Amino acid sequence: TEPERGSDAVHMLTTCEEQGDGSYILNGQKIYQTNGSKADWAVVYAVTEKNNGNTMAQFLVDTSWDGWSSERVNIPWTPRIHIGKETMSNLKVPSECVLGMPGEGRSHLFEGLNLERLGIVCLNLAEAWNAITHAVIYANMRKQFDKEILKYQGVGFPLSDLWAQTMSMTLACLNICQTIDDKMEQAGTLPKEFNLALVATASQLKFLSTKLCERVVYESANLMGGAGVCDNTLMHDLLGITRIQEIGGGTRQVQQYIMSLTLRQLYKLL
Repeated sequence: TEPERGSDAVHMLTTCEEQGDGSYILNGQKIYQTNGSKADWAVVYAVTEKNNGNTMAQFLVDTSWDGWSSERVNIPWTPRIHIGKETMSNLKVPSECVLGMPGEGRSHLFEGLNLERLGIVCLNLAEAWNAITHAVIYANMRKQFDKEILKYQGVGFPLSDLWAQTMSMTLACLNICQTIDDKMEQAGTLPKEFNLALVATASQLKFLSTKLCERVVYESANLMGGAGVCDNTLMHDLLGITRIQEIGGGTRQVQQYIMSLTLRQLYKLL
């Protein structure tokens, strides 16, 4: 991601210029990279021609090199996460740190998107389970009128609903992850056709799990009453994290756009 390039990541403005010794000079800016402000190493994408994704290359950068500078971008919802804004000014990358030559970077970039989105699905589910666990423990321990509130006050049924939805999404995620593992063990790589189909599946799971996570965390906190909004549980942190999960790996609308394109492709196959 760059300051002027978000969902349009392919047409980037960060440039790389090859030198006579096979090294490259990088110039440009990146933003919103996880751990960008404190990382020792960074994988950087740049193009030999601005706005031309077909000239994209991939590099491994030591952040202690001259020409690299980074500052932290603070996110109020997740104050402990370090997000960076990086600037490259005539940064020289030696030939041995070129991970993908110009023309290869674009395919490398998209190779990781499916797995990144599935990774976010796993995070969404972990947060949902965390919230449900808090709420279930609280609802069983908290008593009013000499009864556990899980047994009445309208607490048990909504918790059961959240539990069922989270379990269903978890099983769906485990199923596709197991399929990926099986294919990797068999062939050492993912078949091209499977990888293409995985684009829509990863978007579907990311889209649905993010919405589910936000709702599960919010409702679980609500069912805990005052304890759900205080800072003596993790509920406040979980509420903040769910806000970020909808942005990383492509916003909700980006996932819907990908799915709508797939529907068009499926129609053409009829």
